[in-house]
Amino acid sequence: MKFFKFAIISFIVLNYLALGCATAPSQFSEYPSQSLSRFDRELFARALLHQQKGQIEPAIVLWNKFLQKNPNSFAARNNLGLLYYANDDVTQAVYHFDRGFKLRPEAVQLKMHLARVLKIRASILEENREYDEAIMDLRRVAKLSPAKEQEDVERQIEALEDRIFEQVKKSNSMEEYQGFLKKYPHSPGNSDEARLWIENRL
Repeated sequence: MKFFKFAIISFIVLNYLALGCATAPSQFSEYPSQSLSRFDRELFARALLHQQKGQIEPAIVLWNKFLQKNPNSFAARNNLGLLYYANDDVTQAVYHFDRGFKLRPEAVQLKMHLARVLKIRASILEENREYDEAIMDLRRVAKLSPAKEQEDVERQIEALEDRIFEQVKKSNSMEEYQGFLKKYPHSPGNSDEARLWIENRL
């Protein structure tokens, strides 16, 4: 367990370095993605200045204020995602990167950011034995990842399905077997075994 926790921490640190500091000019959006009022332009500039200086908390406050009037600002969503990530708030980072991705699905860099933070959240969920939720995040990672990386993600998903099915077998419960099949009808090996178990008891 200690080794696993060390691996999780190492994974998060490496992903932080890969994602980049929230103040890295190449990472955040420096220009608004739509026309703005003078007040909103000034608010955007103030939020950006705090972010450039690495002042995370005031930047988060200002970007959230900016989003109250401009909820569809891609730049603000991207920048807030980076700030929350730098502030160790993975859930909020996922939320804002996801909103940004929906606004501009062709944005490659943001797509990579979203995949990375989802991987981190999946690792945390796995550590907490929340396997179903971890699988949901990993399925999204697979869709966001290049084809050459999808196979590794699919193997991670299968490994988690194996863990879930081990718990089902220990329960020896019809309800648990049926619930597993409903969630994972195509789990390699596990789904067929679950169907056979159910058939033998009907």
